[in-house]
Amino acid sequence: MTEFDIGKMVASFVADNISSIVEIGNDVLKGANREIKVRLERSYKAYLEESAQKYSQTKSFFIRNTSVGLYDFYVPIAVTSDNTNVYNPTFCNLNKKSKRIVILGTGGCGKSVLMKHLFLGCISTKEQVPVFIELRELNSSHTNLISMVSEALNSDSYSFDQKYIDKAIRRGHFAFILDGYDEVRNDLRRKLISEIKSLSEKGKQCSIIISSRPDDVFSGIDEFDIYHVQKLSLDAACKLVDKLPFDQEIKKSFINELSGGMYEKHKSFLSNPLLLSIMLLTYGQNAEIPTKLSIFYNQAYEALFQRHDAIKRGYKRKRCTDLDIQDFAKVFSIFCLQTYDKRLFVLSRMESLNYIEKSKSHLSKLFSNEAYLDDALKATCLLVEDGLEIVFSHRSFQEYFVAFFIKNASPEVQNRLISKYWKNMRSDSVILLLYEMNPDLVERLLIIPVLKDLFQRIGVRKNVGITHFTKYIKLIYSSFSFEDTMISATLRSNNADMSDVLRFAIQMQQPDKILERIDSKTFNDLIGKYRDGEQKKEYRTKDLTYRSPLIRDLAEKHQIFSIKYLEVGFNVLNNMQNKHRNVESTLDELLSV
Repeated sequence: MTEFDIGKMVASFVADNISSIVEIGNDVLKGANREIKVRLERSYKAYLEESAQKYSQTKSFFIRNTSVGLYDFYVPIAVTSDNTNVYNPTFCNLNKKSKRIVILGTGGCGKSVLMKHLFLGCISTKEQVPVFIELRELNSSHTNLISMVSEALNSDSYSFDQKYIDKAIRRGHFAFILDGYDEVRNDLRRKLISEIKSLSEKGKQCSIIISSRPDDVFSGIDEFDIYHVQKLSLDAACKLVDKLPFDQEIKKSFINELSGGMYEKHKSFLSNPLLLSIMLLTYGQNAEIPTKLSIFYNQAYEALFQRHDAIKRGYKRKRCTDLDIQDFAKVFSIFCLQTYDKRLFVLSRMESLNYIEKSKSHLSKLFSNEAYLDDALKATCLLVEDGLEIVFSHRSFQEYFVAFFIKNASPEVQNRLISKYWKNMRSDSVILLLYEMNPDLVERLLIIPVLKDLFQRIGVRKNVGITHFTKYIKLIYSSFSFEDTMISATLRSNNADMSDVLRFAIQMQQPDKILERIDSKTFNDLIGKYRDGEQKKEYRTKDLTYRSPLIRDLAEKHQIFSIKYLEVGFNVLNNMQNKHRNVESTLDELLSV
């Protein structure tokens, strides 16, 4: 999208909407009709042109220091909601389905790029004025969502009166693109959800699109439809690689490997846009593609640290510090720990230097803070300068290095940090990466204690029965809702984390046991049986007993709400305990005289 295109698109938008814009202005602004029209026309053109220019540019994994056109490497990613598939999502086709949408996807799947695409698409539809909000900015300010909307609509080049903004919201004039709910600190999220609900109520006709990593909180906001970002297809993966600014011969060879079976063999990595891009970087340096995410990130770090620029063949980036690859990683792991703990993803240069100083002091290493930051930005590209701010090239690197730090920490520190961070396991990969690096550690300090507590609380000793299952349901869930084509469960906030550990343990140890999905006929029959005609019906678990038909049907017919699921979890716990006991007895035998 060129500057000319943006100017033409904005001019067309303003021309088509000037009447309604002036109508809103006449209700709340002082001045003659012509004066109001000129003032608003100027402000709208400036706002839309600056915003469109900003969001039509982005930084790629390969080009860090300068922004590139969004569509230079944009490849559509499909999103799905229940039985609805949208293979080429646009603002227009999503907005026709719902004015309230949450887009959920794992790290690196392309959510932010998609949100920028939707922002630009909103302008071209000429129906609503898009307002793009990066929600992570709430972490470093004392503002709220409505204030951020006002700030987005006011600058040196354009300004909108607050009364005008309020009136326009009530008239459904805006489309709010709220990017990165998962990047907001945990202690601010409940307040933010309340503010989103308030904005939704105030602007009933405004469109609201939120992006986030998976989070159960959105299941409790009835008016929002939830869409999940799908994995890149082989065709889309090849198109993305072809668009990346990389050596043409390497790209050609890589695409041939993808099409020749590598994509299917390593689909978990190669169907994610970020991981696919990193894999291209490491391609040719390693004989095999790793099966573990932690090994993959380690290889990616080594490639970044030692890399020759593949865009300029043979050019090796110079580093300002003389730290070797291990010491550089140790410093960066402490830097990541500090920022992760505070949920910081965007820092000022001064903040970055302060955290580097603390990292250096912790390790008693000697180097220049400025030199280290320069290496992190330019030589290894683990950090990126974004205007006056510094951000991680991707949050997943921050998580990898936090897991790296925990793996190498003292037992006391490991215990403390695992206890502190495991409750984030639904929204980030720290515990998953740590488990891959040291499974015995995570089993000993997290999985075994939590699952022992869970099964003791529901009274399981040898076998899982219907009474144990009933206690489990009442312990973990507060209610079940049946509507349309969906069964939703509301987790109890104080016990929800237990179910996360149970799910994690099963996925790590016996994933094949939970891959069987309930067949569509059984699922639809279940919904029809417990829904109130065509209306949604909710069942409070406190009112259920082991004789309740709903409990019986869930126990026998559902997937993760079943006795079988609980039985698998109990077997996983017993297997882990036996394994650790055997390790201890084997060690005693080895060391015996």
